Amino acid sequence: MNGQSFALDLQRFARKASAVPDQILRKVVFDITREIVQKTPVDTGHARSNWFWGVQVVSDEDATMSKSGAPSLTRATSFASTVRSGGVVYLANNLPYILPLEFGSSQQAPAGMVRITVARWQSIVDRAARKL
Repeated sequence: MNGQSFALDLQRFARKASAVPDQILRKVVFDITREIVQKTPVDTGHARSNWFWGVQVVSDEDATMSKSGAPSLTRATSFASTVRSGGVVYLANNLPYILPLEFGSSQQAPAGMVRITVARWQSIVDRAARKL
């Protein structure tokens, strides 16, 4: 192996290795969204449809009422396709009743949605890393 070939091999490795954190983050964004949406109590679907990711604090509200939470999952997929590791990202739901839901106002999620998912953070990241 000559020096030029070795340098090219190192460059290829560096490109591949630098992409891995982004890929892990993208998988984690979607997995966390799916888990939180599934845990969000559902009546009309408004709460499930109002999870937003962003690189800044998110203040959006979606009037869609999908009991499956599909709008939240669609936004997560779109966000995950462009997000890059190395910064801060936010997940928000700005409905006025999301905090009461998180803290047990619904019998469907007496222990919340976000707190349970955050407690599993490391296992979610580990699972995403193993799959990649």
